[in-house]
Amino acid sequence: MAMPMCSDGRSDMFERAPWNEAEYSKACFATWKVRPKFNMTLWEFGGRDLRGSSNIVFSNGLLDPWSAGGILRNMSDSVQAVLIPEGAHHLDLRSQNPADPASVRGARRLHRQHIRKWIKQHWRTAMHSAAQEGGRENRLLPEEPLFITSEEARR
Repeated sequence: MAMPMCSDGRSDMFERAPWNEAEYSKACFATWKVRPKFNMTLWEFGGRDLRGSSNIVFSNGLLDPWSAGGILRNMSDSVQAVLIPEGAHHLDLRSQNPADPASVRGARRLHRQHIRKWIKQHWRTAMHSAAQEGGRENRLLPEEPLFITSEEARR
């Protein structure tokens, strides 16, 4: 997999280094004797064709340069995009911090809401399937949140 990276030396702190696919391929062959397949991830994983996908939250910190390649709009009821104006690279996935911006705290709430909803849907489906098959279902639908905050963990 190739991860194109470049810098222009004006809007970043790095020396000018434009992305050059041909040079990258040449260096790869010289070092490893293989040519990169630049579209392999698109072929392997279907690119942005998410029609068969479900239960995904794409979290995008808009201060993260990688967000330009992110999924920035909802694709369906269960494939959701969360935009975090004050978020950097995976800041929303780190532990809570009093300095976290409001948009990061809000994103974490949305993540929990989506995940809780999907887990409840799973349990409902599992219990319904077990009832249809005449089997016993000993597991209960969780009524309490399955995720705890760091404040709750301290209690």
